Amino acid sequence: MPASKLISLDVAIRNIKSNFKKISNEDVFLQNSLGRCLAKPIYSKIDNPKYDVSSMDGYAINFKDFTELKSENNSKKAINFKVIGESSAGNPFEKKIKNFEAVRVFTGAKVPRGCDVVIIQENVHTSSDQKYISTQSNVIKYQNIRKKGLDFKKGECIFKIGSLIKSRHIGSIAMTGQTWVTVSRKPVVSILSTGNEILRVGEQLTKDQIPSGNNLMLAAMVTQFGGIPRILPIADDNEDSIYNILNKALDSDLIVTTGGVSVGKYDLIQKALQNFEGKSQNEFWKVAMRPGKPLLFSIVDNTPLIGLPGNPVSSGVCSLIFVNVAIRSMLGITEKYPIFEKITLDGTLPVNDERMDFVRAKINIEDGNLLATPINKQDSSMITQFSYSDCLIVRDPFEGVKNKGEIVKILRFPNNI
Repeated sequence: MPASKLISLDVAIRNIKSNFKKISNEDVFLQNSLGRCLAKPIYSKIDNPKYDVSSMDGYAINFKDFTELKSENNSKKAINFKVIGESSAGNPFEKKIKNFEAVRVFTGAKVPRGCDVVIIQENVHTSSDQKYISTQSNVIKYQNIRKKGLDFKKGECIFKIGSLIKSRHIGSIAMTGQTWVTVSRKPVVSILSTGNEILRVGEQLTKDQIPSGNNLMLAAMVTQFGGIPRILPIADDNEDSIYNILNKALDSDLIVTTGGVSVGKYDLIQKALQNFEGKSQNEFWKVAMRPGKPLLFSIVDNTPLIGLPGNPVSSGVCSLIFVNVAIRSMLGITEKYPIFEKITLDGTLPVNDERMDFVRAKINIEDGNLLATPINKQDSSMITQFSYSDCLIVRDPFEGVKNKGEIVKILRFPNNI
């Protein structure tokens, strides 16, 4: 690949998005849909509630009866109604009430025909034989009644295409009468680590070797982003090894490599890619960001590839942004990403250079205010410092000194990242 100028974060994100199409769909049981992206909208099959229901324990009456009796009794006397039955959730009173009759109702119960008011039980006096009630309470028509379709009506769109299903959504979808939902299938993301010094976690290490933590971290991230990770064999530092492993992974929806994308003697990803025929020209290399400058994006025989730096923090930060964006594009998620929030700085940051800087930081609460405290050590090889943080302070190119108490932008880590 020829030399590449640094491109901005926004340009890199747009380039990646433009190279991904919406993935195919599948139907899943509602109970198993947590975290999935809707590929078809959810329309309700029923009204919710299905009929007028009581929102309180009390007595259902007809408002017209109440107003007539109140007028006759000159407002100050108690108004009496005959209790003719009761209605509870799942066991409704099916008859229609007559004039000056009442039905005992419980929360969630169907309001009997002819009733349009529920008086709460605390505002009535019950006769000793439980056959009559009286009230001096003021009554408003439809009080304590949840009207049919109050939450949503039959045929109404509850969730749109591209919505991510959360726990609380599942309850809403269940109430629509749906059992199965159509979602985007999970994209298969193959992960390749490179380096003679790298061994799979659990293998016997020599004094010159280290465990491959990157591929496990990236696999966990891919899972959280909504994909299915597939960890490939670790490639040696030679073009043939890299080519052979990548060639067997072209059935993936996305290939992610870690390491080997810079300009050193053993940075061989780009050289290995030259051996593939039909490689798209739609690619970039080097992003104006820290950490993660030597980021590679390429299309290898119609399979997109994101080459991440080998330093674990650089790999993690770039995955959080670019791999996440790629997976979200395949899933068809409509929510904007990344989203930068504003928060108060608890610390000092020096003048920034020409690259967008992602400073590892920790969110704290002080006197009810959210503060972002930068982690002291920012070296991109220090994975533990990365794991201690829960957000990234996002600094624009050439941003000036930031002092304690000033407002800064942050990118929060998603849950479980």
